[in-house]
Amino acid sequence: MATLLLVGTGLIGGSFALAARRRGLFDRIDGIDTDARALADARSHGVVDAPGPEIRPDAVCVATPASHIASCVEEMGRRHPDAVLFDVGSVKSPVVDALRAGGRVSPRFVPCHPVVGSERSGPSAARADLFEGRSVVVTPVAETDAETVGRVSGWWRTVGARVTECPPGEHDRILAVTSHLPHLLAFALMEVLSDFDDETLRATVGGGFRDFSRIAASDPAIWSDILHENREAVLAWAEKLVARLAIDDDKEALRQRLADARERRRRLDV
Repeated sequence: MATLLLVGTGLIGGSFALAARRRGLFDRIDGIDTDARALADARSHGVVDAPGPEIRPDAVCVATPASHIASCVEEMGRRHPDAVLFDVGSVKSPVVDALRAGGRVSPRFVPCHPVVGSERSGPSAARADLFEGRSVVVTPVAETDAETVGRVSGWWRTVGARVTECPPGEHDRILAVTSHLPHLLAFALMEVLSDFDDETLRATVGGGFRDFSRIAASDPAIWSDILHENREAVLAWAEKLVARLAIDDDKEALRQRLADARERRRRLDV
């Protein structure tokens, strides 16, 4: 009987558990969460079968906040030395660096990042179809066992994801500008708008505001952790962005800048 231990029962970990259960990857899923209410919700929504582990797991999915992943991987590795370990964190280099500083990176640990999310959080937001057609970046290092990488990548493909590999540092640099900085900007915009009362904003905002600010409804605990862990990379991109926040005196030059940006966005087709 294949068993999974889910450490952290929020949106991403919970969605993997639901998707894995639907695809028959594991026969039993136990859960651990520091939030007793979240663990109870996870059981009531069918994310986990029981608080655990009640039996020895074949795999451990670490879905804790980014700053706790390394310590959790170390602990789970000691408790379950034969289990495959993988995480779902949004920042990779700090995890690998912390594990190396603590002694070693287990060859059975595969760092992963599903590039998907929602402004909703918690086990009640988990969805079995969350990863279908979405990217999962796997960031193995020199110590990682290649066969284990293949096994974990296969699980992600089975739940519908498109898997790519990337070095941890490059992952963090890219995600800093494609994910982490946009969240910081959305939060910052809402801070700026504190000059206006809610009724005025409701009466005047349009679709552009709704589209851009949606992610400012994301969990502050999760995002403060991510931004803090990847702070240097995010701030480096923020400096480049600030340099572009200008309205040229030359209207034609401004129009060309905007046209070039629009064309780049259209080519991405995402």
